[in-house]
Amino acid sequence: MIIIMAVDALEYEKVEEFNCRNLKQKCYGKTDISEFSQPRTMVLWSSFMTGKNKEEEVLRKGDKEMWNITWGLEETLFSEFKSPVVLDLPGFNYDKKVHDKSRELLKKFFDAKDDEEKRKIRREYNNDAFEHHKKVKQDFLRAIKEKHDLVLGYFSIADVIGHLNFGNTTMMRMIYKELDEIAAEINSKGKLIILSDHGMKPIGVFGDHSSYGFWSTNFETKLRNPRITDFYDFIIELKRKQE
Repeated sequence: MIIIMAVDALEYEKVEEFNCRNLKQKCYGKTDISEFSQPRTMVLWSSFMTGKNKEEEVLRKGDKEMWNITWGLEETLFSEFKSPVVLDLPGFNYDKKVHDKSRELLKKFFDAKDDEEKRKIRREYNNDAFEHHKKVKQDFLRAIKEKHDLVLGYFSIADVIGHLNFGNTTMMRMIYKELDEIAAEINSKGKLIILSDHGMKPIGVFGDHSSYGFWSTNFETKLRNPRITDFYDFIIELKRKQE
């Protein structure tokens, strides 16, 4: 089984700072996303699953926030597998209602003038993110116990929480500990690839996308500063070696 733990905004420096051994695995490093003019979530995951730089196409076809793009199974690396499970991946089958609500709350937070109102909105925003994370985690761990040749789970928690709370070291440490524990639980279940679209850099107490991503594997590999599009062929080749 090939397992992909797709983590939005998993920051390399935080993985190091918090010594997340299970996220680092056997081999790890930064990905090169310098070919993209803007390190946007929809652009990067679209490019990952198709193996092509989809920035121009997403910008041309997408709505203002780029979140209405969907790629068919036949356009993605998932079509190479007999029984793939893909959970909540942007550009494929993510829960748009959850995303829309977080964007709405984010806007309300920055529009609010009163500090107490901001605290209430932040609390609701964070709680929503954690509830969605719990559901994806549950579905992901269940799928890994089933008979599939590929399981991909997309975890947005580091990105969503990070946008409003990146300067809160205690909270971010808790998020990274949670992700590290998931990685520990699934490490022995198959060939594990952990991949982020981009990282996150501090903007005051908030967080914004950084200009590189994160990758790791629980097996030896010759990957060195790979592009996110390189994982298309890398994963298909890994599948063929297992057959």
